[in-house]
Amino acid sequence: MGEIVSVLKQRCPRCREGKVFHGLWSMYEKCSVCGLVYQREYGYFYGAMYASYAFGFLTTFYWLPMLLLGVSPIWVIGLPTVQLIVQAPLAFRYSRVIWLHIDHRFDPLPQEPASSTNGAG
Repeated sequence: MGEIVSVLKQRCPRCREGKVFHGLWSMYEKCSVCGLVYQREYGYFYGAMYASYAFGFLTTFYWLPMLLLGVSPIWVIGLPTVQLIVQAPLAFRYSRVIWLHIDHRFDPLPQEPASSTNGAG
């Protein structure tokens, strides 16, 4: 249950405390609490597209019945278009957070040990 809450709050998959986003479209490079680097490599978030596709696919559940029931094409095209425009920022953010959590679940990066500051050299 804690993982679902951290996805909904858009928090780090490792510590579940650090924020993933600042601003509407901007991500932090790493977690401010545990230091987890969010984008492991170039193209890392291609996997997030699958979650984004799922969000977009949800429109099928009402535009297809509207089309089959003979509703005006303006509504059949207009309503899903407005929904996709409104949900784009949410789909972007949540698909990335979901991908981070799925990836961390199956391939977690170990937490780096704290650096020693005892002055020994």
